[in-house]
Amino acid sequence: MTLVRRVFGDRSDKSFQLKVPGHERSLGRIRDFVDEVCAELGVASKTTNSMKLAIDEACANIIKHAYREKDGSIEINISTSGPNHLSISLTDQGESFELQKIHTPDLRRYVATGRKGGLGLFLMNRLMDEVNYDATPAGNVLTMRKNLLGKRKRPPLAWRKTIWHKSLRFKFSVYASGILLTIIAVAFSYFGVRQEKAIVENITSKGEAIANAMARQSTELLLSRMALSVEQTLLNETIARTLEETPYIASIVVVDTEGNVWASGKPSQLFGSYESVLSEARAEGQKPGNALIPLATPVVIHTPGSPATELGTVHVQIRMDSISFYVARARRAMVLIALLVFVVGSFAIWSVVSLFVKPIQKLSDGVRAIGEGMLDRTLEEGGPDEIDEIARAFNEITARFRKAQHSVVEKERLQKEMQVAQEIQQSLLPGRVPDAEGFEIGTLYRAAKEVGGDYYDFVWVDDDTLGIVVGDVSGKGVPGSLVMTMIRTALRMEARGNRSARDVVSRMNSFVTEDMKKGMFVTIFYVVLDSRHRVISYASAGHNPMVLYRGDSSETYFLNPKGFPVGIDLADHSLFEKSIGTETIKLKQSDMLVIYTDGITEAMNSASEQFGEERLLKAIKKHGHMTSQEFADTLNREVADFTGGEPQNDDITLVAIKEKAVADDIIYDVRRRLIDLVESEGVSVGEACEIMKVSPSTYYRYRRRMHELGEDGLRDKTPRALERLGRVSLEVQQRILRIVSESPAYGPKRISRQLKQVEYGGLDVSPRKIYACLRRLKLSTRREREQLAAEGRAKIMDLDVSSSGRSREAPVEEAVCQGEETGLSSETGYTQAGQESEEIFTATQSPAAEEETK
Repeated sequence: MTLVRRVFGDRSDKSFQLKVPGHERSLGRIRDFVDEVCAELGVASKTTNSMKLAIDEACANIIKHAYREKDGSIEINISTSGPNHLSISLTDQGESFELQKIHTPDLRRYVATGRKGGLGLFLMNRLMDEVNYDATPAGNVLTMRKNLLGKRKRPPLAWRKTIWHKSLRFKFSVYASGILLTIIAVAFSYFGVRQEKAIVENITSKGEAIANAMARQSTELLLSRMALSVEQTLLNETIARTLEETPYIASIVVVDTEGNVWASGKPSQLFGSYESVLSEARAEGQKPGNALIPLATPVVIHTPGSPATELGTVHVQIRMDSISFYVARARRAMVLIALLVFVVGSFAIWSVVSLFVKPIQKLSDGVRAIGEGMLDRTLEEGGPDEIDEIARAFNEITARFRKAQHSVVEKERLQKEMQVAQEIQQSLLPGRVPDAEGFEIGTLYRAAKEVGGDYYDFVWVDDDTLGIVVGDVSGKGVPGSLVMTMIRTALRMEARGNRSARDVVSRMNSFVTEDMKKGMFVTIFYVVLDSRHRVISYASAGHNPMVLYRGDSSETYFLNPKGFPVGIDLADHSLFEKSIGTETIKLKQSDMLVIYTDGITEAMNSASEQFGEERLLKAIKKHGHMTSQEFADTLNREVADFTGGEPQNDDITLVAIKEKAVADDIIYDVRRRLIDLVESEGVSVGEACEIMKVSPSTYYRYRRRMHELGEDGLRDKTPRALERLGRVSLEVQQRILRIVSESPAYGPKRISRQLKQVEYGGLDVSPRKIYACLRRLKLSTRREREQLAAEGRAKIMDLDVSSSGRSREAPVEEAVCQGEETGLSSETGYTQAGQESEEIFTATQSPAAEEETK
């Protein structure tokens, strides 16, 4: 760096030059040069950062465009023009451009199109006060000027701004103290008026008491009316003593009925008329501060059998100046109390505000310092958790920004960080849907954020068995993706060779629980497809129920074994394994299973309405005839149409499984192939059983049955198409709830008879199935049913039902509850979708099939 000093009179101007090669590696040296110059000139940090960014953008453009096809150098000159102006000039010998052709960019269009670059000149114009460009034969010169005066504080108002904006604590304390002062002023005014009134009433009551006492002592004097009597002397002495002891009493005068004065505190008034005394009092009261309050008490004598006789009157006059004295003294005491309360209250306010605002003030000062360019500043921690979280977040952002300043490549790395995280998360999801013999599988996945919290995966348990898992992580974003990675690893490790859905889920929970962050959990639904024996087993860890759609009857069922979510740290580690239930089912051709996350049912439109289970079930019934992938795509469009482009609050994940073959024929082909290997191809029984993965006893059993029954001996005794599930469908359950709501006294038998009525669809349902349904709904007793009807808790879905699978009935107007209730357990603190009854929901296997499964 070269320093050139030019002195003009009493003003000293400085000039700094730097010449560097026109390569990207020179940008760091240029930034250091700007830092050194600004430090030498005492430029504020905020202005320094603005200059660095503008010069960095200008030099980057010179390197990228001017020296695109040749090498050259960049000469930078920074000079001062007086104490308040900086001038920066950049000179190069590269290709020039026409400044007039550069238009102001449309930032909205940039954001909408996602365009990058092209904002260099725009930033320079915003950061600097003046930008000029001149292409000359000697080189291209870009000149930028910065006015430092506008950035300095103005002395006349500096003290106001410093005091008022110095701290949040000062603001809050002033506001709170002002409110306290207002409250004290209002209270002072209110209680001052009440206190003045109380003092007047107190002194008046004392004056009346004195007048009454004097009236009693004046009775004998007024009866006898003897001048200079003992009674008159004693009464005058009593009046004089009373006036001396009670300074607020101006005079006490005893007058007979003719207006003559018989007793007074002033001897000159004796035997005169009361009118003269009154005139004297009026003259005295007209002086400033000598206002009087007159009181009069009659002197009466009571004679038995006769009315009371009035002998005269006792006149007492109270000094208003004395009352004002007492009021002023009381108010001085109140003022002292108010001041004490204000001082103590202000100190308490300052202390409390300091306690709560001090962390915020520190955070605010730190953020302001970072905003002014002090990127080496670190925000202090040690306050409340929320403030610490913000401080940590700002520290992380500041650290990243410091790194990003080192090079343009580092800036681009920060921009791509979330993109990389998204690519990692996408790589965890299966790239394609596996081909399971006899099954169609369709998927739907849509993330609400760049890195979502939903998860689904396929894992081959063995050559003939496929595991399918759908999960929902409680945390979203990067933490959710990390938990999802652990779940995927644990599942793939535990599922290999293990056909027990319950055992896989239990082992996976043991694997990941200790490593999961406290408070996070995962709900999982795990399904095992046995394509050889056409049996499906499944287990749930607190996930939404799986939906079974029967294609031949267009009925739907919720399949939901009980279980805790994965990742909850239970006191008894064996409790999770004990709580996990497992069920098995056989599908018929055109049946479909739908596993989904709550992102579908909780998808919300602009009116804050959720898509809900009812719309999901209707979509399954309406589009259940499609292939699995066609159904998933159609449902995705319906959810998108319903939300109307509103932002998603949760990820959307769905896996649909459909039986596309006749399972009985597949099982027959397996058994036929086993017999042919031994009898037609000459393979030994042991080798044939090993190839077909069955036990030798299975071979001998079916060989004996084929010899006895022929080809029919290789088929199951009961065709799968004739098998029935051991529970009622959601559509029938809807009718049961409707009957319970209308007639809670009905038991299973009477409900069965009601279902046969035309208005309920003419359904033939056994009382045993109805009782099982009522048990799952916790409505098996009459008391429970009456309570449901009284509270109106029966939520009826608008689902169609058919009694024969061919005729359909018009939808009901109410809405149905599904039997499994979803709620928050107070003991465990997690969401568990409805507890099923202890009975296992399974279609009965034939003995041969059981042996093959073993």
